[in-house]
Amino acid sequence: MPMDVAAAVKLRPAAMIAKPVWLDSAFEDPDAVLDLVRRSAPYPLSARVHKKDDNGDDVPFFRIFWAHTRQVRVPGAEPFFHNERFTAAARESFSAAVIEPSAIMINLSCPTVGGPPHRDLPYFRGCEKFPFWMLQNMGYSNLFHDWAIPIASTLSWFYQGEAGEFEYWPDGPDAPSRTVDAPMWNVGVVSDNEYMWHRVGPVGAAGARLQPGAIKRECRLHAVGGDGWEIHDEGRVLPYRGDQVRLSILWKAYAFRDQAAADEYHNRTNDLDHAMVQAIFENDLRARGVQFVHSADPVRDPDWKAVLQKTYPPGFVA
Repeated sequence: MPMDVAAAVKLRPAAMIAKPVWLDSAFEDPDAVLDLVRRSAPYPLSARVHKKDDNGDDVPFFRIFWAHTRQVRVPGAEPFFHNERFTAAARESFSAAVIEPSAIMINLSCPTVGGPPHRDLPYFRGCEKFPFWMLQNMGYSNLFHDWAIPIASTLSWFYQGEAGEFEYWPDGPDAPSRTVDAPMWNVGVVSDNEYMWHRVGPVGAAGARLQPGAIKRECRLHAVGGDGWEIHDEGRVLPYRGDQVRLSILWKAYAFRDQAAADEYHNRTNDLDHAMVQAIFENDLRARGVQFVHSADPVRDPDWKAVLQKTYPPGFVA
């Protein structure tokens, strides 16, 4: 099986290729966006959506996809998924001629602790159905750049409460960070979030923040009244005002430098599969002197998963 990609057909280099582009007005009709956000409730935890390990430390960060893998899932989301403002900013940020929207997701955070610096879940050729944890390890391992797909990420926000800043490192983790502070309303930024470190700070007043583990995996966030919200958690109801809940909207799009690059991706001739990914990991583990047992089922084997997670942690801690 091929274990590399010819330089001529690589879709991106192994470094950040875009600088952030600011959007002073993310959506033409923000009221319509907010209306659909409320009509899309209730929301599950992001950890449940991505089937993350349930370690009893969930935080109140809720998510749904309005569109995913280019398929619109929520009626009424089409004009927001095909947002010309996002497309134009992605072209500018990535110097890309071809922009293909791939996903739009709604994120709602109730008062809680801040998150660690991270890079977004990467996109690799042929890996659309790989589990969350494996894609995460593939990204942090830095072994799969040859198969990486350039992805423009646009984050936009609607939040007028306390704290909840967005911190990011556009010049790399060794350089000073920048922040976008509340209030932030119908503004956004497009950047290379698969390669740019970023995080969300604590949300809400310090005394109101739920600590990790204060809610259960199956809880839901419901819209109530004109702009209120409630967490329903095993018979317990936690109410919040509208200004206590931080809304961010994350839009993803393939950003190809030209039509030839888009065609190279779509011809599927340089896709990864599970066997190739396992072989690449195994070669690197041997080079590192890490002990492991070859797995007959690398997608579901907990021992194999544990080896990868221990060997390829995120790395950067601010």
